[in-house]
Amino acid sequence: MKHLKYHIQWLFSKEVSFRIFCTLLYILFNCLSGFSQIQLRGQLKKDAFVHFSSEASLFVDSSANMTLQEIPQQKFRRLTNFSIQKSLIKGYKYNYWLRFEVENLSNDTLDLLLTTGFHQATLLYIVRQNKLIKISEAQEKFSKNQRPFRSDDQYIPVRFLPKSKNQFYAKINDYPREDFSIQIVLCNRATANLHKLNAFYNEYIYLIAYGFLISVLLFVALFVFMFYLLDRQVYYLYYAAYTISIGLFNLWEYEHSPYIHLIFNQLQFLKFTGNSNIYVLLTHIFYFLFIFEFLELKNHFPLLAKIFRWVIISLSIFLLGDIFVLFVLKRLDWSTEMYWFFQDIFPVLNIVLLFMIFRAKGRVARNIQIGSTFLMIGGLAGFLTHYFDKSQLVLLRIDPSLLFAAGTLLEIFFFSVAIGIRSYNVQKEQKSLQKSIMESELRTLRSQINPHFVFNSLNSIKSYILTHRPTEASEYLTDFSTLMRATLQYSKEQLITLKDELEIMLLYISLEKRRFEENFLFNFEFDPKIKTDEIMIPPMLLQPYIENAIKHGLMNKDGFRILTLKVQNENSVFIKIEIEDNGIGREKASLLKKNTPKHQSMGMSINEERIDLLSKTNDYMIDVQIEDKISKKKTAEGTKVVIRIPIA
Repeated sequence: MKHLKYHIQWLFSKEVSFRIFCTLLYILFNCLSGFSQIQLRGQLKKDAFVHFSSEASLFVDSSANMTLQEIPQQKFRRLTNFSIQKSLIKGYKYNYWLRFEVENLSNDTLDLLLTTGFHQATLLYIVRQNKLIKISEAQEKFSKNQRPFRSDDQYIPVRFLPKSKNQFYAKINDYPREDFSIQIVLCNRATANLHKLNAFYNEYIYLIAYGFLISVLLFVALFVFMFYLLDRQVYYLYYAAYTISIGLFNLWEYEHSPYIHLIFNQLQFLKFTGNSNIYVLLTHIFYFLFIFEFLELKNHFPLLAKIFRWVIISLSIFLLGDIFVLFVLKRLDWSTEMYWFFQDIFPVLNIVLLFMIFRAKGRVARNIQIGSTFLMIGGLAGFLTHYFDKSQLVLLRIDPSLLFAAGTLLEIFFFSVAIGIRSYNVQKEQKSLQKSIMESELRTLRSQINPHFVFNSLNSIKSYILTHRPTEASEYLTDFSTLMRATLQYSKEQLITLKDELEIMLLYISLEKRRFEENFLFNFEFDPKIKTDEIMIPPMLLQPYIENAIKHGLMNKDGFRILTLKVQNENSVFIKIEIEDNGIGREKASLLKKNTPKHQSMGMSINEERIDLLSKTNDYMIDVQIEDKISKKKTAEGTKVVIRIPIA
């Protein structure tokens, strides 16, 4: 088939009077009918897009309920006489109907491409026997294989037979936005493909820049999330969510292209809205949460923290409201009003909060301030570029901004530096804490078996030998050596099973009973449902409290002495261990310690330090409470130590 060119011509006759008559008749006909005829004839240039908007008429069905039979009876007006408001709030509910006639005056069959512009959906009908028959449709959500013209989602292939005249109707469904326009353009496939090829050479820099930006954002999100899994610092999680949100925002723009199908074109509900409210709100919420936690505003800047908290709560409420409006009520007009509201609020809000952030001091805060400034400048530059630059892009439907992409990348760089500095400082603190733990464990090892206990135990063995009780001496020495070996073995471990700890303590109490000639009664209560081989506990945790109860509580008391050790389930989270004695109480015991020359008790303080370090380094929270037992007469009746240990 020959390469054809299309244009509109007035039909002229050879006689001047006849030409004038035809011209007047043509004008009158257009005024009455609201549309004129597109005539295809002659051979045109290959690179031509022929615009026929002036030859079409438009009717807006604001009810969107009219049937196909009702549409031809409606009053159509010339398309060029319509001034459709940009961002029309309720326009997404309307159906826009185009009407036009095409006559092929040539002797060839013309296979052309027809477009009415970039829209969510365009359905093309042809009139046959006074009925509208659907011949094809173009949908933004169609995959490449579903499109009538695979290379682009706006074109509908139409065949025009030689010497034929047809009347067409096009139903357009879209939400009015800044680039919303209705037009009729005809071209051939070669022209359309050449147009796209030229556009690629002109716009590839945007595709590369935004593709690189989205890749960096998603990589940083994954990288920071791995840090969160290692350190469990919540600001890592917020920053990962922030980078994902801003990545989705850019991807939302990036995928408004007929050539990019990644996420949004596969999950169309994510692309439901005609604005970016959800993604912008998510980005701001996680950004403010990250700043709130990372700079520790609650501890260092209480007033600023309060402002940030209210901003985060307010934005979260608006986000939930926008989701409800879009996906439950399906009111895009309400969401659009919220969008325009935030277009005025966000710049002012960001500038005010950025000014407040500059009150923070230090290297970490300085990098956050620099990064936020670059993001603010990039966002402002992107807005101004979009506002003043009215050039229409072909490959990307939402105008991108290289300055915004650059500002985002610089912000990511400086925020990453801040996170690196913070992580380095945390690692230094952890190493310092680890060193303190090691030093504490060494001191604990030296004090686990009290030198006085070792000395007295050896004297007891000596006494058994001198009084010719070799069997008792041998049993005592065997148990004593077992205790020493277990103590030295477990001293290298940070945690051991509760079963091993109880075995050591029962052996220790047995030796103490023999050393003090069975001068106190020991009562052991244990819940058999507790799985002692699955619960972990620091080694020799109970020994200082048991030693204190025996040595300072019971041995300084006259009369009946009793020591009780209880192990029971408190709930599904903790087990409870109670060490109880009916001794003289802590007050009298402390007075006796002061009166004892060269007395130095280290076990209790070392144990408290070890528990505190464990909670800071491993989130292993052990709760220890010491209670004084007081009688009704306000006299001391002993001491109870309650230890709560997490099960998992």
